[in-house]
Amino acid sequence: MPKTHDAKPRYLQLRERLEQDIAKGIYPVGSVFPTEEQLGQTYQVSRHTVREATRTLAERGLIAKRAGFGTVVCAKTASAPYIAALGTVDELFKYTESTRLQVLEQREVLADLALAQSLDGQRDAAWTVLTTLRLTLTDATAISYTQIYLRPEFAAIASQLHGQHKSIFKMLEEDHRQPIGQVKQDIEATLMPLKAAKLLDVPKNSPALHMRRAYLDASGRLLAVSSNLYAASRFRLNTSWQLASKTATTSSRSARR
Repeated sequence: MPKTHDAKPRYLQLRERLEQDIAKGIYPVGSVFPTEEQLGQTYQVSRHTVREATRTLAERGLIAKRAGFGTVVCAKTASAPYIAALGTVDELFKYTESTRLQVLEQREVLADLALAQSLDGQRDAAWTVLTTLRLTLTDATAISYTQIYLRPEFAAIASQLHGQHKSIFKMLEEDHRQPIGQVKQDIEATLMPLKAAKLLDVPKNSPALHMRRAYLDASGRLLAVSSNLYAASRFRLNTSWQLASKTATTSSRSARR
């Protein structure tokens, strides 16, 4: 790979070159992708450059490791991230109704101290835990590894999570007559743990967004919690705030005089 005066890091230059070669069919979809050593020799770059370039290719859904096969080519072009706006409750409704949950496992647990603290709940309280993948409705792309914590009286929600189902928010309100008084949401940057990485087909410890939502009733009693780990390359969060204009503020003050 010849030297250039491009300001981009070397690994990004290599990634773009590899994306072009994948798109051209030099590395066909379904074929085994070259090893780091082979790529380094072909493109005349260091193993560190190759490692970073292939890491970002994997994050963009173009390649993935397959047990017993090595790294294979998964797609000709990078998949566009799912874009969500979650600044208001209405936007949260729209988001949950444009995705669905695929339940992989259901179990009953008693919250130990660590789990109770993470759920803002009581120790030794019983919870139904659902391990799921959140999928887009358009093409069933898995965008997050999601664990749902439900009070036992709402465990029947699990049987409703199939097809284009209602949001858990609506199920609680409409099917269980349990009005939601408050939704708390926490967001943090993190690294993708092994189990989630395998299910989402992304590298372990790749960048991830952890989004936790807690649903409470009017008295502040915790009803359900969703813990979502989003693959960085498949999810983008957009939020905007509408600010009052100075003119409107001045007019309002004038009206009170």
